[in-house]
Amino acid sequence: MMKKLYKWDLIHYFGQLKWIFLGTLFVTILSVVFDMLSEINFVWAMFHQTAFIISIVGILIGLAYAFFSIFQRYYHTILKDEAYFTHTLPLSKGKILLTKVLSGFTLFLLAIIVAVSLLIWIDVINVQQFLDLRQLDSNLFNMSILSIASMVIMFFVSIVVIYAALSFGFSFNKREWLYVFVYFILYYVSNQVLSMINFGINLLINPNLLAVDDTDPTAMFSALSGILIIQLIFSIGLGVVNYFIARYLMTHKINLKNG
Repeated sequence: MMKKLYKWDLIHYFGQLKWIFLGTLFVTILSVVFDMLSEINFVWAMFHQTAFIISIVGILIGLAYAFFSIFQRYYHTILKDEAYFTHTLPLSKGKILLTKVLSGFTLFLLAIIVAVSLLIWIDVINVQQFLDLRQLDSNLFNMSILSIASMVIMFFVSIVVIYAALSFGFSFNKREWLYVFVYFILYYVSNQVLSMINFGINLLINPNLLAVDDTDPTAMFSALSGILIIQLIFSIGLGVVNYFIARYLMTHKINLKNG
């Protein structure tokens, strides 16, 4: 049943986003074609510029729409009318929540892959230059890889956090969105406290952290990577905590809304 719920979510997302992505793909193809024709006549260069800009805008709209579709889907299928069907499925609340997180993450990951592929195609992102960075500055290259991996993991965590915030807000009968906002404030404060603890841990491990020479790439990479890795561990921990909070609220405190 988890597979079916996962599939239904992805089918819904595809139905919501297909025309945005297909339209963006079509304009991107035009941009590439006009770019090749611009070598023949400068008039095509103007068409290329217009198609190029529209392509960039389409990519950004696709990413934004994918992001909000994830939470709109959760809102309608867990907290509103469609939830009466979702909560009758022969699945535990934890499995329903996990399926929602995985389907949402899959959607946005696919959206990122499509966006990056199109940006590479129209030469906004130069893969070769990025690969050459490994030869020029291995520390900067490694930091870039670590940062990209952290961003992917952090987005996964952020889905769980937003689901928990929505579940918390809609566990109340009134002023639900105010309580959603309050939850985000509490999460932000928790993150700041953990950031301070993270800095303290790194300072204990490396007493010379504040005196690191910014002209020494190796020392800078060591200092920054240590902070980033521990912060990532803390964030994953917060994600796990938020998952259990959301599961508890879905099981015991959910307050479904009609209309």
